[in-house]
Amino acid sequence: MDQKGIDWYGPSEVYLGGEYNNHALIMLHSNEWFSSNTMDVNNNLALSSDGLMIEKMEMGNTPEWYRLFVGCKGWEPAELGHELKGKNPKWLLLAKPSQVLIELSDENLWDNAVAEYSQDVFDSYF
Repeated sequence: MDQKGIDWYGPSEVYLGGEYNNHALIMLHSNEWFSSNTMDVNNNLALSSDGLMIEKMEMGNTPEWYRLFVGCKGWEPAELGHELKGKNPKWLLLAKPSQVLIELSDENLWDNAVAEYSQDVFDSYF
């Protein structure tokens, strides 16, 4: 924000979204809020990335919940399939993470994500 001359009083945490387009600021947020470039993710979440969102937030117009990311990651369809279901998968995929998990603070995120994933796998067998 300093580089763009914006007085920022929001959270100091900005997460790394990926190595591509690492100058882009992307916000995952609750879907009651929108900007000029907002896309729904599901019934609870949306993504925004534009200059207007920063101006709105600078004036105190913020979503109920949000997390900021710099950069993004992208895959070709076959590449993503290989990472998810190849011989040596690189991801644990939780199809519908709970809102509680998404909004959780950093300290407990990994442990809670694994616990929720484990419960999801356990439930699928019973």
